[in-house]
Amino acid sequence: MVHVLVASQVLLTTVFVVSAYSKLRSRAALQSFAATLRLLPGPARFPAAMATVAVEVVTAATLIVLPHAGLAVGGMLLIAFSTWIAISLRWGQREPCQCFGASVTPLGPVHLVRNGLLLLVAALGSVALMFPGGPVTMVGLALAVPVGLVGAILLIVFDDIADLFMEVAGSA
Repeated sequence: MVHVLVASQVLLTTVFVVSAYSKLRSRAALQSFAATLRLLPGPARFPAAMATVAVEVVTAATLIVLPHAGLAVGGMLLIAFSTWIAISLRWGQREPCQCFGASVTPLGPVHLVRNGLLLLVAALGSVALMFPGGPVTMVGLALAVPVGLVGAILLIVFDDIADLFMEVAGSA
């Protein structure tokens, strides 16, 4: 189970780092993300965007250094993101999801599914912490790290994959 923990840490850390980087890569990117936070009053949007990025960075670092705390904070952050998405959808605010950079894809149920999958990864990591099993092995790491990276990539582009399947289903 220790390798499940490693895969979870790699996946979640990668997702939070890419998410933070996509917002921090330029002032325009951060301002663009802040502009999507329309449920907040105008003056609160930029500080909220900065706080979001800061928590993503801290979560990524904590996942590596203190896995118990990192998985807990990551789970809480994903719940907060999911709550934001659900409230936005309920109020008819379908701003583009800028979770991983500039996007024109509006928030939708697919983003809740992605966050649910990320929460599942955090839960699996937590279970792996409770039942670590044997020691870390090189073979286990050689499998766990790529699995975590591939999982992260798939979840980062999840809305694009979902769009592809929706287009295929719509044309059938």
